Amino acid sequence: MRNKSLLILLLFTVSFYSQQNLKFKINGLQDTTVFLARYFGDKLYYADTAYSKNGTVVFNKKEFIGGIYAVVCPESRYFEFIMANEDVELETDILDFNGKMKIKKSENNKLFYQYISFLGSMKERSKTLQGDDSKTKREALDLEVKQFQKNNILNKELLAAKVLAMSVDPEIPEEIKNNDSLRYRFYLDHYWDNIDVTDSRIVHTPVYHKKLDFFFKKMIPQIPDTICKYAHNLISQIDQESDLFKYTVHHLTYKYETSNIMGMDAVFVCMAQKYYCPANDSKSFWLDSNKIVDLCDKAEKTAPLLIGKKAPRLILADTSETNWIDFYQLPNKYNLLIFWDPDCGHCKKEIPKMVNLYEEFKEKGIDVEFIAVGTNLENEKWIKYVKNNELPWINISDFPDANKNAKEYIYEKRITTLESLNFRSKYDIFSTPQVYLVDSEKKIIGKKLNALSLGKMMEHLEEVDIDYLEILEKQNKEEKEKIENSKKKNNKD
Repeated sequence: MRNKSLLILLLFTVSFYSQQNLKFKINGLQDTTVFLARYFGDKLYYADTAYSKNGTVVFNKKEFIGGIYAVVCPESRYFEFIMANEDVELETDILDFNGKMKIKKSENNKLFYQYISFLGSMKERSKTLQGDDSKTKREALDLEVKQFQKNNILNKELLAAKVLAMSVDPEIPEEIKNNDSLRYRFYLDHYWDNIDVTDSRIVHTPVYHKKLDFFFKKMIPQIPDTICKYAHNLISQIDQESDLFKYTVHHLTYKYETSNIMGMDAVFVCMAQKYYCPANDSKSFWLDSNKIVDLCDKAEKTAPLLIGKKAPRLILADTSETNWIDFYQLPNKYNLLIFWDPDCGHCKKEIPKMVNLYEEFKEKGIDVEFIAVGTNLENEKWIKYVKNNELPWINISDFPDANKNAKEYIYEKRITTLESLNFRSKYDIFSTPQVYLVDSEKKIIGKKLNALSLGKMMEHLEEVDIDYLEILEKQNKEEKEKIENSKKKNNKD
């Protein structure tokens, strides 16, 4: 229940407020402090505090946002109820919240708990079904559920009905039920039918988050352009001044900004460009200007480095500081750019693995050249590491004099470019190692690769078996176990 995100705190605004009396009789509850919590997405956040007297709890706060709330008792035991434009008076028992629930006042909660009770009874009846006709009886139970939903939930204006309707899947027409392709198409097209995205209060329920997450994880092809298309279609139906708009935009942007799946940063960029940028005309009015500027800056740096984009040109010197290499001129089918730092602990683990991969690629006849770019400004350390470890590939970096006298090297000698000397910014090297795989046209086809993922990718591209992968998988497993054991030990300490 702790708010772990400053951004989420900023997302809360005043909307759908109403004056309500909230009274709860909890039999068996001792005199104690009781909390009121509300949902924002799938998480509960503090809303109010009251003190129970003889099992009676009254919350006196006059303004509440509509949605699903929770009354939280000691030992984190809680029950949920619907908050809408009405007074709420409920009675229950500390030992069985749902089973003993009585609705004294609140049409929304009458429906809410009626449906919970109804589904519970259907579940119990289904457990007793046996024999040859059990399938027919189960189908009959399903029809009962659908009829209840149709009569009491679907297309009703009560907030409780809207909340419950979100969990009702669109009904597949009988004529396409046996056609997987048509059934999927219909379900995709009608997924949002029972979700009223014009009512911002639904974001204050855990149901919307689950439906949103499932749709973008499981329903649509995991292709950036497709994800962006469906995201924009959904968001276009939502009021831009609402909590629902803010949550949906933030959730999808953050989800793909932090994704570990290669290529999903393209979704982050399209979301940032559409809803956050430019900073002086942003739709994300819930964020302060500095955060918007930072996010837009990140999107601007990421955009040229997406899968399919041409990798920025690099013309840098090798360890001699006199021999300049333009990787655009390399003739290989593939180039692997490795940005690394000899002081980086992770680099020191990964570089030897890359050396073994490099040697095996050569043995397999794979036309690939590795270009390792030193990011450490102290060239002596970089040169020493390259020589001592006999790194077998192309090793390049900038060096102090080239940076100090950049004008001379760029404009007078015409040896390099400003883009090349600014490679840390151009390739957004905020940490090391950073690895890019490019094709013969210097287009990025892989990024954020480690030795294992690179090996698997090359196996797929070249249809060869990389023997070293078995060793890499074992090493990675051992490293993960070591990290986990270290975390467990630190937690104990």
